[in-house]
Amino acid sequence: MKAVYSGLSLHHAKAAPFKELIQDLLRTPEVLNLDNYDQHLNTSRLQHSLNVAYYAYLISKNMDVNHKDLVRGALLHDLFLYDWREVNSSAQEHLEMHPQVALENAKKITSVSAVMEDVIVNHMWPLGNAKPKSKEAWIVQASDKLCTIFEVTHQSVQALKHPHLSGMMLSLLFVLR
Repeated sequence: MKAVYSGLSLHHAKAAPFKELIQDLLRTPEVLNLDNYDQHLNTSRLQHSLNVAYYAYLISKNMDVNHKDLVRGALLHDLFLYDWREVNSSAQEHLEMHPQVALENAKKITSVSAVMEDVIVNHMWPLGNAKPKSKEAWIVQASDKLCTIFEVTHQSVQALKHPHLSGMMLSLLFVLR
């Protein structure tokens, strides 16, 4: 497994410092279950969460931040185990509710620090009202938006390589705007 647009597998020795920060979480049924939910088009919620954690780690690598809490919070930022399109009555309701659900679920599987809580609860800014307080949360919310763009772009480019899918992908882009 690797992050979108990354040439480096998470199993590669160079990724070991990153992977060590979340190895225990990657063995929990709750985190592994994220693979059963779509996040952005065909990107699973687990893949999205790994993408966000990995890019947040790369962005912050040379910064004076708590890397462990940043990466762990990033991995758990979307730890809600339901398809929001089926459960919530609106996208706005999901926007406001899912960070709290993710925080509650994170607390069930690991110890959650104040930095991790800030990361999880405030990752939707500026779309939600909750604004990040720590440097770590600011980095993760930016990484979350960046990865969303990466995931949708990557899938759109892949679809354009397959003519029978390109019409469907263009239609999706118009619907998502």
